[in-house]
Amino acid sequence: MFTFTLFRPACVQVVSATTIGNLTSVNQTDGSGDGSGRGVGAGGVAVGIPGGAGDDTDDDDVDVLSPLSMSFLGVFLSIVIFLSVAGNILVCIAIYTERSLRRIGNLFLASLAIADLFVASLVMTFAGVNDLLGYWIFGAQFCDTWVAFDVMCSTASILNLCAISLDRYIHIKDPLR
Repeated sequence: MFTFTLFRPACVQVVSATTIGNLTSVNQTDGSGDGSGRGVGAGGVAVGIPGGAGDDTDDDDVDVLSPLSMSFLGVFLSIVIFLSVAGNILVCIAIYTERSLRRIGNLFLASLAIADLFVASLVMTFAGVNDLLGYWIFGAQFCDTWVAFDVMCSTASILNLCAISLDRYIHIKDPLR
C-alpha cells in the first residue's frame, strides 16, 4: 500500500492497512497465530515485518555512525542550539533595554526572535536527541506535543517574517508616512 506524507517526524510511525492486517494475524486471541511473531500472508510466507522472510531490507545498508562521529555531531548540534538560544535572547534584551530600538519594525524583530527562541528550545533540542539516538525516547504523548510545538513555532516564525517584509514594503513604498 502506498502512503504519502508531507511531514512525518521520526517519533510518529505510519501504519498502512497491510501492516495492520499483518499485525492482526499475529495477535489473534483464538490461538490461530503461529506464535512466531511474524505476520503470515498468503501461502504461509512472512510479510511486512522486519526480519521476516518477505523482508526486502539489507542489513548491510544500515547507516551506523561511529562513536567519534556521533560525539562530533552531538557537539555541533549543541553549539547550534546554544548559539540560537543565546542570539535570540540577546536580540530580545537589546530591544527591551534600549529605548531607541522600541519602534514597530523592531518589535516585529523581537517577535521573530521569540518565535525562533521557542523553535530552538522546544523543537531543536528534542530533535537533536532524536537524531543522535536514532529513536524517540520521550514517549508517544510527548511526541504529539513536540509535533504541535514544531508546527506552531515554525508557523509563527514564518508569519513574523511575512509581517516584517510587509512592514519593510510599506516603509519603502511610502517613506514619509
